[in-house]
Amino acid sequence: MQTIARRKLSHLQQVGALGAEVGSLLEAGFWEYAPDSGAFSCSEFVYELLNIPASVTLGGFDALLPFLSEQGQADLTKAWESLVTNGEDLNCLMEVPNNAKAAWVRIKGKAIARNQRGTKIIGTIQDVTEFVLREKALVSEKIAAEHTAQLKAEFVSYMSHEVRTPLNAIMGLTYLLLQEDGLKEEHKENLNSIHFSSQSLLALINNTLDYSKIEAGKVELEKVNFHLKDLLKNTHQALCLRSMEKKISFDLSIDPRTPSEVAGDPVRLMQILNNLLGNAIKFTDHGSVKLGVEVIYQNNQEWVLEFSVTDTGIGIPLDKQESIFESFTQVNSSTHRQYGGTGLGLSITKNLVELHKGSIQVKSVPGEGSKFSVRLRFVKPQASLVTLPKTGGSKIPFSKLRGVKILVVDDNVMNKTVATKLLTNWHAEVDTAEDGLAALGKMDSSAYDLILMDLYMPNLDGFQTVSKLRKLGHQLPVIALTANASEGERKKIFEAGVNDYLTKPFVPQDLFNKLLQHLDSSKILN
Repeated sequence: MQTIARRKLSHLQQVGALGAEVGSLLEAGFWEYAPDSGAFSCSEFVYELLNIPASVTLGGFDALLPFLSEQGQADLTKAWESLVTNGEDLNCLMEVPNNAKAAWVRIKGKAIARNQRGTKIIGTIQDVTEFVLREKALVSEKIAAEHTAQLKAEFVSYMSHEVRTPLNAIMGLTYLLLQEDGLKEEHKENLNSIHFSSQSLLALINNTLDYSKIEAGKVELEKVNFHLKDLLKNTHQALCLRSMEKKISFDLSIDPRTPSEVAGDPVRLMQILNNLLGNAIKFTDHGSVKLGVEVIYQNNQEWVLEFSVTDTGIGIPLDKQESIFESFTQVNSSTHRQYGGTGLGLSITKNLVELHKGSIQVKSVPGEGSKFSVRLRFVKPQASLVTLPKTGGSKIPFSKLRGVKILVVDDNVMNKTVATKLLTNWHAEVDTAEDGLAALGKMDSSAYDLILMDLYMPNLDGFQTVSKLRKLGHQLPVIALTANASEGERKKIFEAGVNDYLTKPFVPQDLFNKLLQHLDSSKILN
């Protein structure tokens, strides 16, 4: 009998030693509680984890509480009551007060049956300090990254506003001068050069902003019905001047099976084509550029179209054909010195194509030229969607605005001058105000058919002004002029009660179309 007892004691000692080794390996201590007798026991590692002096005897589970943080004591007490009363598993993350360093443990507990004679509760206390510190570091890094991204977005938005505002004046005044009769050919050429340069600057600004928005995941595709063939012809026509200046041919080839009208995002499609065509013309000094579209697949509901841009320009080495789609990347430094650009165009194009769930490929031979192919899916026009009007064709008679009274509200003198000259050139009657307070004063003494409202002004900004107008019961249409076209800005514009908006710098034709859209039809001359 003594031999058996000694063997049992030896076995228990071995199990105890093994438990200690396992606990140390897992950095976890074990505990057990018997609700019937109130007996509580735990491994030595529990003492080590909670910094419990060896002289202390733990008479029950609640004896652990003084060695935890104040908040931890409250959480653990509540979780323990749920475990004992309702049998709910205990799982708490606790901070351990320690002057030397921060420490955390995870305490777990579970009720288990014991030979149908009641239950016992077993659990573990594990050191999770490393995990918690790593998680806190990741959270801190995330917050810092989000803060940096926010600062970057604000900077880009601010710079956009500061650059777009004077650019709006340059483009508007250039347009007005080009409309004058009897303009000398020499002056006309100079004005066209200014117009071309301002368009290039605008494209640079738009690319920078789009890159920022794509990075932030804030670009969403629109879905409207639009005239595809018109878009292709207008895109071709708009870039013909640039190709003529370089004395290269620029051809357009449209597959006869191409649908005239589709549903999709015409703005993003035009951006993709403009980026590819702009590069093709820029990097081609001799020969030709060609825009083509071919139907790859079609059924009763959709088409897969391949848009191709082919040139006889400088070409791209094989080892660079993947990297050109990366941000801020060009073939080499001499390319930037000779041709300029930021290296964002193709990166944005690739992102926009992927946003369409499409594909883009390039084939190129240095010295012979390049061919970019983009495959996109479009669906049939849908009655539930907005249908964009056809563009191009005969010139709209601007005299239709004769007798229409418009209030222009803007604190920038040049922008106010440009808007006023455009509107009077279209035979509208124009009044101006330098800020929101002045605009409200004008509204008290005069009746207007429409307001063109800048959003950021001293004293009373555009958002506040429109909000006050609506509260006063004025329902006349308001078109906002903004240099910031972000998603947040658009939401804020419409929440203020604005009917529509134009991003500065705007194309005069777009402003005219917006006016026709929102003015009372009885006020517009036929």
